[in-house]
Amino acid sequence: MATTEHATDTIQIRRTLRAPVEAVYRAWTTREALSRWFRPTDEYTCTVHALDVRIGGAYRVELTHSNGARHLVGGVYRELAPPQLIAFTWRWEDNPTMGDTLVTVELRSRGGETELVLTHRMLTEEKLREDHRHGWNGCLDRLAATF
Repeated sequence: MATTEHATDTIQIRRTLRAPVEAVYRAWTTREALSRWFRPTDEYTCTVHALDVRIGGAYRVELTHSNGARHLVGGVYRELAPPQLIAFTWRWEDNPTMGDTLVTVELRSRGGETELVLTHRMLTEEKLREDHRHGWNGCLDRLAATF
């Protein structure tokens, strides 16, 4: 089940995943797992160039489309509370006018399943919110399929 809602500059997506919260947390915080699902469609591949999962640590991910287009995103981990919370900044390298935004992933144990709540803040334009909503939903579809 997926729901999406947003405030003025925020999108929020909720999912229930058929996996324990520890497994979902690992999917977000290990290079091998992240590279398997972190892409909006099957037309992309994901290369994780950096993944220093600690407060102040950086990540950098490259998404490559089958047509050769490359998109790099990176940021810094702001808050970690394993296995319930991951918060990080988000910045596209090929869109410098967008600036840093903030992503929070909350994970709640629900009897062998995990409720995931992804909140992406500071998306100041409707097109950015729509593009990111689409991208996150695609990524979360692939995450769900890994369990």
